[in-house]
Amino acid sequence: MKKLFIISSKSGKSDYKIAYEKLLKNFSTDEIKISKNKDDVKKFARQYRDKVDVIIILGVDGALSESAGELAGSKTALSLIPMGTANDFSKNFDYTDFDIENFKIEKIKKIDLMKINDEISINIASLGFDTNVLVYAYDYMKRKNAGANLSYIYGVFKSIVNLENTKLNIIAKTEDGEINIEGDYLISALCNGSYYGNGFNPSPNGKIDDGILNLILGEKMSLIKLATLIMAYKKGKHLGRKGIREIKTTSGIIKSDREFLYNIDGEIRKASEIKYEVLKGALNWAYLKGE
Repeated sequence: MKKLFIISSKSGKSDYKIAYEKLLKNFSTDEIKISKNKDDVKKFARQYRDKVDVIIILGVDGALSESAGELAGSKTALSLIPMGTANDFSKNFDYTDFDIENFKIEKIKKIDLMKINDEISINIASLGFDTNVLVYAYDYMKRKNAGANLSYIYGVFKSIVNLENTKLNIIAKTEDGEINIEGDYLISALCNGSYYGNGFNPSPNGKIDDGILNLILGEKMSLIKLATLIMAYKKGKHLGRKGIREIKTTSGIIKSDREFLYNIDGEIRKASEIKYEVLKGALNWAYLKGE
């Protein structure tokens, strides 16, 4: 099986150098690329689309999402060797006893993607509290050269102090019809995968191959109520609580009368309207397993 390894340099200089040496030693007959510039991951995925059987990303979730956008609808499968800190998408799979020096491709199976406006997402798109957490965390990382864990903690604290709700009008298409909702929301997460934000689990019922997106909505709430919700939200135990709603949807529109910040797999965007749809079975995924 012909493979291309793409090492994302965003994972950390020492990490990707060690990974590169291990790949050279154990997979010398396969192609190995290191991304050094902003669009390198996309460029490599586009260049090798339908020319290799599998492209394996060594890096963070952002690099994985970029590759998924290029490989959607192709014969080439995508996979992930998690590096970096959060590795949220990898939590959808079992990496028990996984070793970069000795693994095999167990199976290749189709999984879903999301189309968010004109972009492809593999994991989660969201707006509101969690996007504000990212904005504050990214700023703290840049200013203080801090690690991801500390930066996320800082981002959560700042977002609590500066609590914001967004007035939204939502039209969600489901398998049973169409739902229209309007209200003020603190949290709005559109999920293909289950984890984001350095280990938070907004969509414990989410599956990446069921043709369904899980829209998680948290209504406007007080600071005290949010404080009691955060740990439950992290552990995936928030569903069923008052003010929290889950809608299983296939497509729809989320809009507001003003611009808002949102993120697609951690990349910050701005809009007043989000059009979304599930892309059922749009990507071949290679499941890795330690030997």
